[in-house]
Amino acid sequence: YMGDTVNSARLEENTRYDENQCFVYSNWKRISMSLESKNPVQYRDAEITIKDKFPQVIELSSYLVDPGFQSLFFYNCNKKIPVSFDIEVIEYNIEDGQISYLSKGKSWLPLAFLVFGISYLFFSVSWFFVFTKNRKQTQKIHYLMSLLIVLKTTSLLLEGFHYYIIDIHGHGALYADLPYYSVLSFKGILLFFVILLVGTGWSFVKPFLSDNEKKIFLVVVPLVLVDSIAIVVEDTLNEGYAAWGTWRDFRRILDVIACCAVLLPVLWSIRSFRAASSVDGKSARSLDRLSQFRTFYAVLIVYIYYTRIVVPLIRSALRWQFQWVAPVSEELGTMAFYIITGFNFRPQPTKPYAILETEDNVNEISLKLDDLEMKVSIEKTQNTN
Repeated sequence: YMGDTVNSARLEENTRYDENQCFVYSNWKRISMSLESKNPVQYRDAEITIKDKFPQVIELSSYLVDPGFQSLFFYNCNKKIPVSFDIEVIEYNIEDGQISYLSKGKSWLPLAFLVFGISYLFFSVSWFFVFTKNRKQTQKIHYLMSLLIVLKTTSLLLEGFHYYIIDIHGHGALYADLPYYSVLSFKGILLFFVILLVGTGWSFVKPFLSDNEKKIFLVVVPLVLVDSIAIVVEDTLNEGYAAWGTWRDFRRILDVIACCAVLLPVLWSIRSFRAASSVDGKSARSLDRLSQFRTFYAVLIVYIYYTRIVVPLIRSALRWQFQWVAPVSEELGTMAFYIITGFNFRPQPTKPYAILETEDNVNEISLKLDDLEMKVSIEKTQNTN
């Protein structure tokens, strides 16, 4: 069956027929095949007979005139007769006389991921420049953010290489898949870990985590770990496997739970800063931090909504020649999230938390000096008496 979009190509997979109906009698544009010993089916666009007793190679290129998404389904219209066979499907395009195993809509992905990887490499250099220039204002969280951007850069370059290998050989290779999925999994775990730490204000607002925040970590980190495993399984399985849909839905559920969980520490931080803003002497500090965390919360909400809802809708509705738009759009949204978050929480003296921490230290020193002067004054008074 051939369709224009992913949704239309998968539509027949979810179609149910009555007991006396069969897919080959429907009005879908199709190439129907029948077993050699069975009567031919009428009203088909093309008919190919499958031999019963020996291996057979069937060339379908002459029947595939119009471009589009190609879906291969097997329907046993005679349920009383069991059928068992092994099948290997090889799909490719001819580009300038060369075989390309990537679909037409994904042929630009190796170059696209290479460009994104180089862009993140530029951002990494810029981040490390700011990092080294403001070493005195650097917090522990900034080291984790540096590691995250390095892993993101590496994963994009490896993903471009991963698609390049598929384009050449028609399947992945161990030397390309192993480093790619390893870095991808580690990057995914570290991303949620950094978002949680930033949301709690750890390192630059407080040096510890509360019991509730620790519980969130114990829930989110295992979820992201299992989600990373599900991504590998989903990518390595074909859609024809019955387990593919199960792993896809399971991964989506885990991802939604993890995304909802990372929002809780940010909400708790906003609530605590709102309460602290009413305390005399600390209202300016708390209001600045409140504004900062509100911005981070809004950006995080938009990032989750865009990458988890909008991008999948775009991917399912795109025509075959525009498949590259969905992953490129997702990477653009991710890049915007990285830039905004890194800019708001970069190590720099002009940032609110850096100034306020300095003011707190100065006030603390002033209070200690005042106490010392009071003690000296009292001692002198006692000696005089």
